[in-house]
Amino acid sequence: MKKILVLLVCLCACFATSYAQKGESALGLNLNYGNDTKIGMGVKYRYGLTDQLRLEPAFNYYFKHDYVSMWDLGANLHYLFPVAKQISVYPLAGIGYAQAKGYVSDIVDGADDVTEGKIAINLGAGVDFKVASNTVIDLELKYQIIDSYNQLVLSAGVAFTF
Repeated sequence: MKKILVLLVCLCACFATSYAQKGESALGLNLNYGNDTKIGMGVKYRYGLTDQLRLEPAFNYYFKHDYVSMWDLGANLHYLFPVAKQISVYPLAGIGYAQAKGYVSDIVDGADDVTEGKIAINLGAGVDFKVASNTVIDLELKYQIIDSYNQLVLSAGVAFTF
């Protein structure tokens, strides 16, 4: 019983400390792998709304694969849970706009390329590793819900706080 009580006190103390700080900003880059779109790159901005809640607008571009390229622009909310002094995990939820371009002209001579855009919902989780006073490395897994075009995206990135 004492061990369980000590464990609960330690967990509460761990979660009571804040990892991010209200008003803190960060700018970063990430490399993405989507199960449909394959390789992509992105840029993100992070802003601490509170010590635990962070807003992350981001733009991602997925390179042409199987005659299709895609980009998305959106914003995710992260709720940070510090699990160690330099490590934080977070669930994420967000909304965005995704646009795919089909290069039909590469397949059929004289055909027009097709472009279609749709609203996207993002759900997932991530982990931040603070490797220096102003540098964070992150890994993220999110599921993008896009009408008729859902995909799972794994991202690895780096962000610099200022």
